[in-house]
Order: sequence, then structure tokens, then C-alpha cells
Amino acid sequence: MKGKKIYILSLLITVGSAIAAKAEPLSLDSCLQLARENNVELKNAQLEIKKAEETKKQALTKYFPNVSGIALGYHSLHPMVEIGMEDIVHNNAVLDLLNLLYEQYGALLGLNNTISLFQHGVTAGVTAVQPVFAGGRIVNGNRLAKIGIEAATLQNEIKERELLQTVEESYWLVVGLQEKRATLEAVQTLLDTIEQNVETAISAGLAIPNDRLRVLIKQNEVRSKALQLENGLSLARQALCMAIGLPYSDSLMIMDSITVTDLQLMSKDERKYAVLDRPESRLLDLQIRAEQLQKKMDIGTALPQAAFGLAYSYNDMLFDKPAHNGTAFFTVSVPLTDWWETAHKIRQRNYSIEQARNTQQDMEAKMVLQTEQAYHATEEALRHLDIIRTTLAHSEENLRLSQLNYQAGLAPLSDLLEAQSLLLQARNDYTDATISYRVNLRRYEQLTQ
Repeated sequence: MKGKKIYILSLLITVGSAIAAKAEPLSLDSCLQLARENNVELKNAQLEIKKAEETKKQALTKYFPNVSGIALGYHSLHPMVEIGMEDIVHNNAVLDLLNLLYEQYGALLGLNNTISLFQHGVTAGVTAVQPVFAGGRIVNGNRLAKIGIEAATLQNEIKERELLQTVEESYWLVVGLQEKRATLEAVQTLLDTIEQNVETAISAGLAIPNDRLRVLIKQNEVRSKALQLENGLSLARQALCMAIGLPYSDSLMIMDSITVTDLQLMSKDERKYAVLDRPESRLLDLQIRAEQLQKKMDIGTALPQAAFGLAYSYNDMLFDKPAHNGTAFFTVSVPLTDWWETAHKIRQRNYSIEQARNTQQDMEAKMVLQTEQAYHATEEALRHLDIIRTTLAHSEENLRLSQLNYQAGLAPLSDLLEAQSLLLQARNDYTDATISYRVNLRRYEQLTQ
């Protein structure tokens, strides 16, 4: 019973800790860190690096001797070869004498009249061959494997950058919807206050029932927008949880603070230089280097091959005494007709190198254009944000004056409701403009840093 209580208490503590962890608001930095740790695509990209490292280790083994061994043993029910005295050819004086002596004394001496061969035996050997020259294919193969590691690392950087960009966009989408929800809640509170004032004015004969209907219509519009907003917010949270590898929960909280950071200005030449340091640009360089090494590998297939080797054998197949033997050898292989085929391979590889260089020039030009577009989009978003900020200030002032005029009986209710709608639109526009600036700034920074 005591153990059961302890188990229940531990379970409650675990559940409470999980709930507390989920209740803690997630910041942008924590979302990015969770994405690095949990995202499946990023994990697979990191595994590609490990696979490339294993390929490099495989290529490294070609520097060492190739050792192989062989062993054979057999045992048959009957000898494979039997030779008897009667099989010895006669008409030879010496052989006839041996046959006569065996007939007289062989049985007394316990000698068998037949010789049995190949009934059982064993043989084993080991060979070690050390490459001396392989046309440069071993050295170039290791260089290619090293390029593979560099390429996998760059691919991982590109995948991480794309992932973090997606996570940040999802994060700001959630934050923006939360900001809009807070704006709608403030509007609902304002409409509730207006409704009370209208009811009081109708009771005093200072307003007509149509004013109550106008307020009711506006409240229903806000409630409808709030419902749509909640559905959109739920989907946005699910998308964010999927990107950062967390299970979705209604208790998930996101820090709803939007800050504006300054745009770090760079000259056009600096932005162009930043393109050369991007992982995509370095990946294109590796592609050209890989094609050049492949060309050397193709040439190596038509060059002489040389190797030095040692061999040892043990043989106990026929005679009673086993035989041991050791051999040292040196081999040279000279391809005589491969140059014809290799010449075409080299031409084909030259075309591939030229294609890689053309692709590099084209992609670098496109990346420069992409960086320029990101810069101008960020600059435009910042200017648009400044305009919306001014509009928001005017909308807030307009609503304040409309409230004063309505309370003083100098403006109709429709003007107050219109001022409230304009403020709601201005606040939502400000939220959208701020998030658009943050997203564009993030994209620009990733392309230039």
C-alpha cells in the first residue's frame, strides 16, 4: 500500500512538472533551439554528415595492405587414388624385382600392397598486397570523400537556415494573431461601454433604439472576427509545434511581444561580397572541385598499377609431413587499350566541369539578385511600418475626439463606431507591418551574415 502511494505521488509530480513546462511561455529563441534539437529534417541532414565521414574512413583504408586468407580441408570415405602392386607396369627388371620382394617379404613386414592418396588433407594460405601506385585514384578518392563531408556540412547549414526561417515565420504568425486577439478584446470592452451609454441615453430619451441596433451589429461583427481569429490561431500554433517538434497543447503559450530592431545598412558591394560566403556559393565551388577530381580518377584508370605483396601457405594434402612456403612478389599492370575509352571519359568530364562553372556563375548572379530583393523588401517594410505607425497615432486621436464629441452630443453614434472600426484596422495593420518587417529582416540577415 505504501509503495502504491509513492507511485501515485511520483506520477502526480511528473504530470505537474509536464504541465508547468508546457505552461511556460515560449520565446523566439527557445522555439529556434527546440527546432534545432527536434526537427526530423535537420536530424537527417546531420546524419548525412556522419555518413560522409564513414565514407571518408572507408577511403582511408585503401592506403593500407589488402590482406586475404583462404583455407581448405577435406575428408572422404575412401581414398580418391589407390595404387596397388598389380598396377605397377611389368617388363621392367627393377620393378619386377620389387614386386617379387614384396610377394616374399611384404606380408611378413606388415606392408600394405596398395598406396592410398587424397583421402584427407588441409591447406591454408594468407596474402597481403600493398598498393604502391594506383594511378592516383587512392589519393584522389580520399580527397573526394573529404569534399563529401564538406558538402554534407554545407547542406546541413542550408537546411538549418531554411528551417529557422520557417520557424520564425510561424512564430511571428502566432504572435501577430495573439496581438490581434488582444486588440479585439479591447474593442469588445469599448463596445460594451458604448452599449451601456446608449442604453442610458435611450432611457433618458437622448438616443433612439436604432443606436442600440447599430451597437449590436458591431458587437456581432467583432464576435465573428474573434471566432475566425481563434481558429486561425489554433492552426498557427499546431504548425509551430510541428516545426519545433513539440506535441500540440491548448495550454501552449507564446510570448506576445513584438519589438522592432534597426536595419543594419550595408553597401551594395558588401552585399555582393556576402553572397560569396554563403553555403550555396561554397557548395558550387565544391561541385567544381569534385568534377576535377573525378577527371583525375578517370585518368588514373588508364595509368599503370603497381603493388607489392607477401604470401604464406601451409599444405598437408598428400604426404605425412606438412609443407610450409613463403613468397614475396611485385606486380605491375599496364592498360594498353584503355586510353581510347579514357580519352572520351576525359572529354565528357571536361564538359561536366564547364557545366558546373556555368551553373556557378548563373547561381551567384541569382543569389546577388535575391540579396538585393531581400534588402529592398526589408527597407520597404520598415518605411511602411513608419507610415502605419503615424496612421495608428491619428486613429487613436480620432477615436478619443469622437468619444468626446459623442458624449457632448456633437457627433452621432455612427461617427463613434466608424472611429472605432478605423482604429481596429489601424492596429491590425500595425501588427501586420511589424511582423512583415521582422520576417523580411530575418531573411535579409540570413542571406548576408
